[in-house]
Amino acid sequence: MNILWFTTRNLVDLCSTTLTALGEGLVSLGHQVTIINSDEEGSHSNFSWIHASLDAQAIRGRKGHVLGKKMGRWLNDLEPHRETVAIVDWRIASSLSPILKRKAVPWVLMDRSPPADRGILAKLQWPVWKKAWSLVKSRQAHSGCVVSPSHGQFVHSRVGVPETNMIEIPAGVDVSLFKPGTNKGILSLIYHGRLDGHRGVLSLPMLHEKLRQNNVHSKLILIGEGDAFEGLERMAGGRDDIEVLSTLPQEELAEKLSQSHIGLLPMPETKVWSLASPLKRSEYAASGLLIFGIDHLGHRLKGKNQPEWIHLVKQEDFHFDGVEWIQSLTQKKINSLSQNSRKYAVDELNWSGSIEALEQACTSCLT
Repeated sequence: MNILWFTTRNLVDLCSTTLTALGEGLVSLGHQVTIINSDEEGSHSNFSWIHASLDAQAIRGRKGHVLGKKMGRWLNDLEPHRETVAIVDWRIASSLSPILKRKAVPWVLMDRSPPADRGILAKLQWPVWKKAWSLVKSRQAHSGCVVSPSHGQFVHSRVGVPETNMIEIPAGVDVSLFKPGTNKGILSLIYHGRLDGHRGVLSLPMLHEKLRQNNVHSKLILIGEGDAFEGLERMAGGRDDIEVLSTLPQEELAEKLSQSHIGLLPMPETKVWSLASPLKRSEYAASGLLIFGIDHLGHRLKGKNQPEWIHLVKQEDFHFDGVEWIQSLTQKKINSLSQNSRKYAVDELNWSGSIEALEQACTSCLT
């Protein structure tokens, strides 16, 4: 099978793990995969897929439109052979749908997250998102990919797409890269991802301070970029118990996680975060971390009862319950729960199931 993956994601994005894991997984199953995006020529040379580089310089909020036009011209010049299938990100689906139809290329919609921006950008993006899923509803796209059951239910409620037309592809983790370390030292709390204020990250220094006030000696590590980065740097103020770092390469991030104890999920119970399947949750677990965060569907693991190593609380109780729970953890308890979180990741959170589900979605386009 020849798979064309049209994506607005870049390898430098925080979410590029999904692209690389699924892309390499499809190639390993014997398929030819071509990634079409705006990364520079040659930047994908270490991967096993084919890369088509398209220059798409645009201001924030316009990149999808500009890139969709460039991809349309690239696709117009292509003569796809038999058994060609496309995977298309929702941001560019409406631009490519007519051309894919004319070229007789069946396709699958990829939705890793509804619009996560705020303000005017969100107002511009939601109609694009809804139109993309309408193409699945009208069967112009064969099916659509969601990251969680709640994500699928949301699509159904907002657009009316039957859940039978959706494939669940949750975020996984490379358990060979993300794994526990042995020399962890001081109790370390860590968050990695976008450092944006609306993701709840500004509540994390306060959690750390309340632990200090309750005689819990700990270190807080925050990794990423975003509108709260400078404010968090000022809060750190040169202290050795708070570390604020820019986005790290995967290998360095995995090393930081391996030396930590508790992974943090501060994202509030809003529409976007309640639908998510956060990569960081899987990476925390694979690294043998305990997890503490806000209780909502986006943070919970499958099943009614959550394992003991993941502790989720109401947003208004985040600081009080966090201090109480962390105070209750002995070294023996941390070691035991760490082993359990790692085992869960190896058994339940590897990428194999998601790769197989995406392959089946593509294969079903041709039947």
